[in-house]
Amino acid sequence: MLGSILSLFSMFYLFSCNGHPKIVETKFNNTYKDQLSNFTFLVKEVNLVLCDESDKKMATCDEVTFPDSSASGVVISQSKSHIFIMTANHFCADTPPEEDMSMEGDRVIQVYIGSTMRDAKVVFEDEDDDLCLLEALKFKQENFSPVRFANEMPDIGDKLYNFAAPNGIGSPNTRLMFDGYFAGCEQGFCMYSIPATFGSSGSAVYNEEGELVSILVAAAIEFENVSMGPDITKISNFVKSIDKVVDIY
Repeated sequence: MLGSILSLFSMFYLFSCNGHPKIVETKFNNTYKDQLSNFTFLVKEVNLVLCDESDKKMATCDEVTFPDSSASGVVISQSKSHIFIMTANHFCADTPPEEDMSMEGDRVIQVYIGSTMRDAKVVFEDEDDDLCLLEALKFKQENFSPVRFANEMPDIGDKLYNFAAPNGIGSPNTRLMFDGYFAGCEQGFCMYSIPATFGSSGSAVYNEEGELVSILVAAAIEFENVSMGPDITKISNFVKSIDKVVDIY
């Protein structure tokens, strides 16, 4: 699975205002404008209380916040007040600290879209297909086009496109775009010759018509030019099951 603490150092440098004397206005290629605009960079922060029994008695517990992992995501829809973001569930999952560590605390997911940042909460999780839906506030003047879902998977050899922040590489004025080819599916789990690594989890895969066909959730060990994710049927069923309970469109 994809996720790393070390990868976040580059992200925090790139999101820093220091060292950027001039901000150049970002312009998107019109062919991929919606896909570029809907890309989100996700960071999970851990707010920990380091406390053993003696600390509790002396009220000397330490509180510390640090980045736990990063991922990519895509705004699939919006309401009047919120946006809904799809990503990989292994990023959303609240992994407890190791048993030998005396730590208690919360994990908070932050969403970066361009130069904006906001907290997000988990709405629905699908552990089997490694899908997660996040909800976050929509800021004034924001408007996102709903993602178009493909009706079927591509043919093997069809070209595909991916927008991601591998190794936490991203900034308000950059978007990393990758391409590759569809390689087929086994029992609803599909493979792509799209490079992916830590931080690529949850990134969207589009066909040449700009329709979503998958979400990356894994990469081949020691060969990061092969990535994997659920097929569009699993994703569509996930969204439909949510829409029956929460009006996300």
